[in-house]
Amino acid sequence: MGSTATLRERNFKLDLNPGSLPVFCAEPDTDTRLPGLILIHEIFGVNEHIRDLARKFAEHGLRVYAPDLLARSDLFPATEAERENLDVMRQAWMSIEDSQIMADLDVLFTHIQSQLNINGKTGSMGFCMGGAISLLLGCHEPKLAYVIDFYGRIRYGFTSKTKPKDPIDYLVPLKAPVLGLFAGKDELITAEHIEEFSQRLQQLEKSYQLKVYENASHAFFNDRRPHYDREASEDALQLVLAFIKKNSKEERPGPM
Repeated sequence: MGSTATLRERNFKLDLNPGSLPVFCAEPDTDTRLPGLILIHEIFGVNEHIRDLARKFAEHGLRVYAPDLLARSDLFPATEAERENLDVMRQAWMSIEDSQIMADLDVLFTHIQSQLNINGKTGSMGFCMGGAISLLLGCHEPKLAYVIDFYGRIRYGFTSKTKPKDPIDYLVPLKAPVLGLFAGKDELITAEHIEEFSQRLQQLEKSYQLKVYENASHAFFNDRRPHYDREASEDALQLVLAFIKKNSKEERPGPM
């Protein structure tokens, strides 16, 4: 995937009826048909780190859409500074049913796929909370081109009205290939969880690739957090770019 120097970016809202979904979009400044990417934030919402990631992947020829998925919650703070409070944001996440998040992403996916400058191949990538949501979207949306899951919960460790099942329990209808990137020192996603995930994907004959960075910790890809790991992050980026390139080529009709 080549790098594109000139970008354009914008903020817009999609009507959810009721409510709306705020979206940040970064994309190459061209009308050429390109792949789409749904970039799903950590629990802290769409912040400058997520916007930077959107720009980074847009430079590689993707039209990147980053939805603020927790904005529909009555508990969602008004400012990005307030959204740095993990406990507050966890309550906002817990207040929204996973099925509602999928419905909101349905609206975004349909919007992206309807754009004339999209080549019909749109995948998802998420981090931590967003990694689990990226996987759930792959299990929910049969036309998703691929799933990239950075250290998303495989098992929540609880069930509730809004989170009735663990992400691993939704895998049966999954059609998209999966790239899972995990950390060996992650206290949230254990080696046992990752092994169970791998075995379940294999049992269901899904297309997947998992990699564990044994010396890295949770959130190793976030260069604004204490656990950022440059070596793991750079290696993961190359895997991600190759995976996206492989799975986002436009399908052209063959000869009649």
